[in-house]
Amino acid sequence: MRHHPSTETPLGRELAARHVHVEGKDGESYVLRPIAPSDAQSLIRGYDAMTAEAKWFRMLNVLPHLSPETASRFCTPDPQREFCIVVEGRGPLNGEILGGARIAGEPDDKSAEFSVSLRPEAQGLGLARKALEMALAEALCVGLRWAWGLIAHHN
Repeated sequence: MRHHPSTETPLGRELAARHVHVEGKDGESYVLRPIAPSDAQSLIRGYDAMTAEAKWFRMLNVLPHLSPETASRFCTPDPQREFCIVVEGRGPLNGEILGGARIAGEPDDKSAEFSVSLRPEAQGLGLARKALEMALAEALCVGLRWAWGLIAHHN
């Protein structure tokens, strides 16, 4: 992947302008947008809200807390090979990241790994799936042809 999706594709521009809305199963409208460096503290709070099992599913490792450095790294994707689309919160979680989908391109520029995570308060609303669908659509726009992810059987 050689292009930064948030600025070089029509979908990427719509995401960056916060013009992409999806409806959750609760009937509410949620904004999808690219992750930003300013999201680091929200990412830490969202990760802390996850169960130990959900953290393991996301990291495939025991990581009880995200350090500010790790959160900053996640919020600053390498524009040459990855991007992350997040779901903005509403109501009591207004301004927080509810979750999102990350695409990390492989060196062949044709394939990528995907990952998805979501705060427990937003589970069951279909938002993770919609974020992943949008991320996969953007991956196609930048020339990726297939994506893979590791998903635990009971997740």
